[in-house]
Amino acid sequence: MIKFFRKIRQKLLAENKFNKYLIYATGEIVLVVIGILIALQINTWNQSRQESNKEKVYLRNVEADLKQQLSYISIQLEHEYEHDSLAASIIDRYNREKRLRIDSVISKQLNTLTIRKTFIKADPTYQDLISSGNIRLIKDEKLRNEILSYYLELERIESIIMNNNLLYVDEMFAFKLVHHVYIGKTNERLFGVSNQILQEPEIEMLIMNLLDIRKDISTGHIGFMNELKEKTELIQESLQKYTQ
Repeated sequence: MIKFFRKIRQKLLAENKFNKYLIYATGEIVLVVIGILIALQINTWNQSRQESNKEKVYLRNVEADLKQQLSYISIQLEHEYEHDSLAASIIDRYNREKRLRIDSVISKQLNTLTIRKTFIKADPTYQDLISSGNIRLIKDEKLRNEILSYYLELERIESIIMNNNLLYVDEMFAFKLVHHVYIGKTNERLFGVSNQILQEPEIEMLIMNLLDIRKDISTGHIGFMNELKEKTELIQESLQKYTQ
């Protein structure tokens, strides 16, 4: 094709048809420019289509992560409700009997209360979006901000639960509890020793304060989980119109 155009130009020059040559050359340049613009537009369309496909894949993956997150929230809630109920039952028994007495039932309950659960995040897609810079592929600014806000809140709640577990459940409740009363398998002799220690009002007050704190921790975590569950369901609704 290039040789064909060159021959025409050479023929026009050879015949001294300079004006026609200029017109022809100009037309050839215009055609080349149009061809380049068309190629660039096609490339832009292809790139836009590829990015749109990537966006849909990312949003579907975020949707899958949110479904997994709801499962983790349910597991966490089950754990926190159990511990909130256990702490409440010991406190209620104390209020009825006006004393704290260690037996096989209370010992088992106290032992369970020393166990805490690490909250799990399901955010691999979000981490990929941020680390790769592909968060920009989400064209809807409102949806993009909603996703960013949700995962920042998820990180905040994870941090709070982790710190509560370390500072209050491990270092305060569990550590101080096992240093004052026996918990674990049934051992009547050690139960007797524990009950003798609990006759000291200061020790009994300490243990009851620890139980109040332990219950407050679980109650607080339940609140966080229910709030997060609601936010997870809301963002799922926002994603549906993009993933269906």
